[in-house]
Amino acid sequence: MNKKNKFNILHIDGFKSFGGAQNDIVILLRFMKQYYGEDFNIYVIHNNNERLKAELDKYDISNFSVGMTNFIDIFAVFKIRRFLKLRDIDLVNFHSSIDHFLGGIAAASIFKKKIIKILTRHVAYKVDFLKGFLIYRFLTDRFIVISDFIKESLVKNIKADPEKIKTIYSPRIYNDENQISFYESEKTGIRTELGIKPDEKMISLIGRLSGEKGHEILIKAAELIAKKRKDLKFVIIGEGGLYDYIEKLIAERNLKDYFVLSGFKENIKKFIAASDLIIVPSGLEGMGSIIIESCAMKKAVIASDVGGIPEIIKNNETGLLFKNGDFSELAEKIMYLIDKYDLIENLALNCYNEVVKKFDAKAVASETSAFYLELLKSPNILK
Repeated sequence: MNKKNKFNILHIDGFKSFGGAQNDIVILLRFMKQYYGEDFNIYVIHNNNERLKAELDKYDISNFSVGMTNFIDIFAVFKIRRFLKLRDIDLVNFHSSIDHFLGGIAAASIFKKKIIKILTRHVAYKVDFLKGFLIYRFLTDRFIVISDFIKESLVKNIKADPEKIKTIYSPRIYNDENQISFYESEKTGIRTELGIKPDEKMISLIGRLSGEKGHEILIKAAELIAKKRKDLKFVIIGEGGLYDYIEKLIAERNLKDYFVLSGFKENIKKFIAASDLIIVPSGLEGMGSIIIESCAMKKAVIASDVGGIPEIIKNNETGLLFKNGDFSELAEKIMYLIDKYDLIENLALNCYNEVVKKFDAKAVASETSAFYLELLKSPNILK
């Protein structure tokens, strides 16, 4: 704690790209600074991530770049260690494996002061037991997870103590009616930009083009639907290593007239608003940021029943679920829902109310701040 009786908090993120986890960091720290600035001085170290830096700069959040090339980057360890000492850091919050390992070693090597080490686990990937034992046990005092599913996975996979794991949902800023109406007013322009005709329905899958996101499942479902409906257009928004493969798969199945691959889009809310349905066919998902974003825009979601998704999407209540990998069931659910306007509206409104309750940014910042203070003010709690 410094002379102004504030605790010094450092977040470290080793990713070089900007995704859901990085968005979570920005929103969380923005609201912590705004509402709990009297308790904390907040700093961020990132891995030469220019977009994350730009977002943090918008809210005057102090951030610094430290290159993290690999798990044996001893220079990164020394740089982080020097920063911890210079800023007299009290608590460090990690967000990925590389920053957890390098930053954890740096923090553990400062013997004159106990620096609290927290890992926020954003993903549902299975943790290797050896890696979990070495890093998660020796370099972690507490865990924050963004879903109960991730908590259960840590307990099962690495025998983590459930008492040391706290579920805090991802922070989100919700759109008021005027904002939603504004985005809806741009619907025609967005659909024209994508080449979607006025009499066609827009069904969107939004997210990076990687294997776990389930693009192939949607393509197979679309192949079944195309035999019965000609007025549905499937829009894939995002970029990633599977772009060429997905484009080839669509062509091989003679579905080019039914799909639009838009690539990366800056303001995703416009494209959510322009959609009739949002599809999330992921094979693995800790929570599903796009689900939260879509529900916040009052859009109905059809999603796979994996990971933390059922913590938001309750079948026939806040959306529709289909069995993971079952493209036939996905096709059936799309066909069942697409023309039921009242049901779509009810599902969307129910999900909106659910995410506003669970993911409000100010409430998440409050819960996170309280957790930090509990650990910082009661050092015996870590024993």
